Amino acid sequence: MAMFYFQLLDHEGVRPMEMAYEFDSTEAAIKEARRALSEMAAEGLPASDCKMLSIEVFDAQRNPIREIRLVLEEIDKSTGTS
Repeated sequence: MAMFYFQLLDHEGVRPMEMAYEFDSTEAAIKEARRALSEMAAEGLPASDCKMLSIEVFDAQRNPIREIRLVLEEIDKSTGTS
């Protein structure tokens, strides 16, 4: 099993990579990051100026492997007339 670190970006900002997680493969770590990102979104969509949730996956040497993002975009479709 290999060690991976996740770095989170949410409404509280960037969180430090404090905990290592073990997975059988890089693909398994990325799959878990996707699942964790969906849980973050279920807890509340981004409300800050960033409007993005993100999990970045790092290997044991803390080299970046993949970043998975969920971006909230609001588009005003009104014509401006009442």
